[in-house]
Amino acid sequence: MRRLPLLLLVLPWLAGCAGVTLRPHALDKAVRVAEVGLAFTPEGSGELTLRLEVENPTFWDGEVTGVDFELVLNGRRYAVGTRGLSGLPLAADARRTLTVSFPLQSEPAAGEPPRTWRVEVGGGVALTFGETVRLLPFRAERYLRLQSFRPGMPRPESE
Repeated sequence: MRRLPLLLLVLPWLAGCAGVTLRPHALDKAVRVAEVGLAFTPEGSGELTLRLEVENPTFWDGEVTGVDFELVLNGRRYAVGTRGLSGLPLAADARRTLTVSFPLQSEPAAGEPPRTWRVEVGGGVALTFGETVRLLPFRAERYLRLQSFRPGMPRPESE
């Protein structure tokens, strides 16, 4: 009978720990950017492709439900986006390679010479545990030589 009050005190505490990680800063180090691909056509269509190594650093099985990103070229924000995923299972302490791509647009650049750009990409991978969502952040920087790319200029709003 003495164990019942102790159990009633411990259960809410355990339920509140559903997102607690195994080690400090584990959520911050759970995603590694393995590859960044960025390509454009002379007509201006393009694609950002990310290959991410995702680890579930918790004690609970979860699902990867989405990825968001921010793309910065030579220090200027170029694009942001989100890709929803249909619940990819990720067991506790397991790893998974995830490849996602995002469509992009640039100004048409037929005959534009290749140029090297400092490409920074950051964002987060949504890891869901029932109704709880944890965002696992990532950030990477690469220097990429881009063919057929001319960044779009903001168009003035028409009145």
